[in-house]
Amino acid sequence: MKILITGATGLLGRAVYAQLKENDDYQVTGTGFSRAEPPVVKLDLTDAEAAVSLLLKEKPDWIIHCAAERRPDVSKADPEGSERLNIDVTRMLAVNAAELGSGMLYISTDYVFDGTNPPYYPDCRPHPLNFYGRTKLEGEKAVQEVIDNHIILRVPILYGTEVYPAESSISSIAVSLMENRGGTFDDAAVRYPTNTMDIARVIAEMLSYSGRKDSLKGIYHFSGKESMTKYQMALEMADLLDIDKECISPDKKGSGGADRPKDSHLDTEKLEKEVPFTLTPFREGIEPVLKRLFGI
Repeated sequence: MKILITGATGLLGRAVYAQLKENDDYQVTGTGFSRAEPPVVKLDLTDAEAAVSLLLKEKPDWIIHCAAERRPDVSKADPEGSERLNIDVTRMLAVNAAELGSGMLYISTDYVFDGTNPPYYPDCRPHPLNFYGRTKLEGEKAVQEVIDNHIILRVPILYGTEVYPAESSISSIAVSLMENRGGTFDDAAVRYPTNTMDIARVIAEMLSYSGRKDSLKGIYHFSGKESMTKYQMALEMADLLDIDKECISPDKKGSGGADRPKDSHLDTEKLEKEVPFTLTPFREGIEPVLKRLFGI
């Protein structure tokens, strides 16, 4: 099976790329932009001519679209750039995937929900609070409208394959802890930290059903099940970073910036019935990240 992964140098994409490259049944091509180094192909996805040229060359059986502007505050500050990458590029890939007869797996987000009535099932009506969530929802709609053979996989806050300290909002907590030997952290919004390698493994499982009568199609949710605020994550990481918990305080009002849902918990029952998967406990998953980034 030939697979093309966009965003293969990003937080999730590099985990998916590494996981699928281990399988000899897959011929995997990864694309990236600012951090791309061989064998990952350097590609500006907003250059439609270059992107289509690569698709015609590779003729993938599946496109896994991980590339996105995933930072809500950046999306708010640069709405045009966010629309180009999260909506226009997604539609362009879906159109060309359909023409090539490829399948498309689109990574979406729990931020398509407003967080007022969790848990959220795949068939719940979306209502995003911020511009980032709206662009990802529009990307979902583009995929659904254009290509029949599609999977939309919604995921929450991610960590696990960071290569620089502030690459994820979770590792950014650790950066703040290390710099300030404590600090004040959001204790209003509930998150469900999810390890990127767990997602990569479940994507590999989902693709293994391709071409079968029970092949997967439509919207699925994947999420860790530990509910934690950023304050609670900070306390957990403080143990590993040898930082006095007394120097860490909760912010009950929540952080500023783009609006974020209070609790957008994704229910994973639909996916659990289809494919096997495991979840890495947060402490077990974050420890190697902190060791790699900070040498603890």
